[in-house]
Amino acid sequence: MINFPYKVSFWATGNVEPTNPLGDRDISVDILVIGAGFAGISSAYYLKKAAPDLNIAVVEAEYVGFGPSGRNFGGVTTGMRELRTSFITGFDLEEERFAARYFLRSRDEFEKRIADGAIECEYRDEPILMHALDADAWQTLQHESELLHQRGTPNKLLSGDEVRTALPVPYEIHGGMVLTAWRSVQPFKLVRGFAEQLRGMGVAIHEATKVSDIHDDGSRVSVTTTDRGTIKASKVVLATNAYTYHMKPFNELLFPRQSYVVATVPLQDDVFQSLGLKEFTYIEDVGMTFYYARAYKNRLLFGGGMPTKGLFSPSTVDRAADTDPIEYERVYEEMQRRFPQLKGVSLEAVWSGPIDITENFAPIIRPMAGMPNVIANIGFNGEGLFAGSLSGKMVVGQVLGSGHSDPDAERVRRYLNGN
Repeated sequence: MINFPYKVSFWATGNVEPTNPLGDRDISVDILVIGAGFAGISSAYYLKKAAPDLNIAVVEAEYVGFGPSGRNFGGVTTGMRELRTSFITGFDLEEERFAARYFLRSRDEFEKRIADGAIECEYRDEPILMHALDADAWQTLQHESELLHQRGTPNKLLSGDEVRTALPVPYEIHGGMVLTAWRSVQPFKLVRGFAEQLRGMGVAIHEATKVSDIHDDGSRVSVTTTDRGTIKASKVVLATNAYTYHMKPFNELLFPRQSYVVATVPLQDDVFQSLGLKEFTYIEDVGMTFYYARAYKNRLLFGGGMPTKGLFSPSTVDRAADTDPIEYERVYEEMQRRFPQLKGVSLEAVWSGPIDITENFAPIIRPMAGMPNVIANIGFNGEGLFAGSLSGKMVVGQVLGSGHSDPDAERVRRYLNGN
C-alpha cells in the first residue's frame, strides 16, 4: 500500500518556527499589511521604498511561506492571465499589449531584488510546455497562442509530432505551445528571502498572528487578532489571497479552488531519463481541468486541480482540504497512467494549496466597498509568484495617493480591475 507522506510544503527546508508573534500586545502603525506571501511582502516592500519614514508592519497567521507562496510549483510567468487566456472576457488588445510589455520590462526589477538580497533560490530559465491531449484542446491551444502573440507574450506552437520528438511520453499528444520566456524558482526559499530583505528595511513581520476582525471607521482602521492583540493603522493592505475565504465580508470576492501534488522519491537515473522530461522539464495540460508535471532533481512532481470533485468545486481552504487522501490517490493514479514505469513508486512528499480564482482571472487591487482605508491585493489565480511580487507597485498609489503612483503600474491596475 502506498504511503502519502503529507508536508505543508515540499519546498520547506527543515523545521520552520514562527517568529515575533504579536500576542496580546496593542500597537499602532502607519500601514499594516495582512499576509506575508509574495503579494503582502511586495506591498510592504514598495510602500517602504516610496515612503521610508512610514512605520509599516506585516502580520501573518502562520509563518512566511506557509501559504501558496511557499507551496506552488515554482513557475515564474511573464505576467498575468497567461495560462487560460481564451477564457478571458472583455479582452482589450491595446491594454493587454501594454500590460504584457509592463510585466516583461519588470522582470529585470524582479531579478534585481533577488540579486540585491543575495537570495539563493535556484532561479533559472525553464520554459513551460502546454500540451493538448485531444483535438478540442489542440484547437483551444492554437487560439490561446494567437491571443498571446497578439498581446506580445512570447510563445511558439509545436505540432503533435514535434512535441512527441521533444517529449517522448507514452500518451497521445495532439500539439503543444511553449511559453518560451518562463523561469523557475524554489518558491519557499524565494519568499523567505524576500521577507528577510524586508526585515532589513526596518519592517516588522509578526508571524503566528492571525487576524479575527477588521473595522474601518472611515478615518482609521482597527484590527483585532485571535490572541486579543490590536493594531491601529491609517491604512491596511489585505494580501490574504485564498485565505480571504475565511474573512467576512471579503470572502465573496474569490472562488477558492484546491490543487494537489505528489513528489516521487529520487528516481534511478534510467527511470528518470525514461520519463522523457529532458528538453521540457515543466509540462501542463491545456484547459480548466488539468494535470501538470515538473522534473526536479531526479524526482517527478505531478499535480492536478481537485481531480475527484472537479476544479469548479470550491475549496474549504483548511487542513481538511490540504490533506484529503482521496485527491492524492487520484493524482497518484493519473501519474501512473501517464508514466506506467512509475507504477508503485514511493513518494517523498504530498502537499496541496488553495488557489484564489477571480471572476475574470485578474487580481483585485483596490479599496474595499465601505472600507476606504482597507486596500485589497488579492486574486492572482495561481500566477502570483511573479505578478504578486510586483503587485506592491500597484498598491502604492492606492495607499499613499496618486502622487506616489507609478503611471504604468496604475494603468495596468485600472485595466485589470475594470476601472
